[in-house]
Parts: sequence; C-alpha cells; structure tokens
Amino acid sequence: MRAIDRVMVALLAVDGVVVGLLSLAFAYVRFGGVAVPVAAVIAGLVNCVLLWLAAGYTTTLWRFAPLIGWAVGVFVGAFPGPGGDVLLASDTGLAIPTMLLLLFGAGLPTALVWSGRLPGH
Repeated sequence: MRAIDRVMVALLAVDGVVVGLLSLAFAYVRFGGVAVPVAAVIAGLVNCVLLWLAAGYTTTLWRFAPLIGWAVGVFVGAFPGPGGDVLLASDTGLAIPTMLLLLFGAGLPTALVWSGRLPGH
C-alpha cells in the first residue's frame, strides 16, 4: 500500500469517528413529538460510502477502519462527559432510537461487506 493510500484510509477512519459523533448528536431528533430515526439511516448510508471508498484504497483489513472509527465514536459517546452529559442515552423512552442507530449504523455496512460488493473483495 502506498503512503497516499495509508493517509486516505486514515482520513476515512477519522471521518468514521466524526460520523459516529454526529449520528449520536442527531439520533434523538423529534418531528411533531415523535422520534424519527433519520440520523440512523443517514449514518448507515454514509458508513457504506466510507467503506466503499476505503476498499478502493486497500484490500487488507484496514478497509474496515471507517466502520471501526464509527464504532469508537459511538462508544465514546456512551460515556458521560465532564458535565455529566451522555450522547448515547439508555433511558426507556429513548431505547428504540438508540437501537435503530446501532442497527442501521453498523447493519447496513455489514450487509454491504457480506454481499461481497466492495471493490477488491
């Protein structure tokens, strides 16, 4: 793998972390009082695009770096911050949007990987 390919895969991994944090920030958006999982679907689709791009740069396991970055971002959001704020809520009323975020955010890219449609697969 060339040096520029390594840099691009690293940037895609950073993008995965950013997508993870942004998907947590917008996971509990409500329209008319109803939680709508728009962020979950968008996170899943963006993760698919990031995996597709990373697979174009490498055929090694490093092509999963954006999805691992997303998981790290979600994992970091599950812990309380300095003020006690938690981005990933586990309250009873917010369990469905949380599960949809995890299901779509990781499920869609996993389905893409299992389908064998990634470049160089």
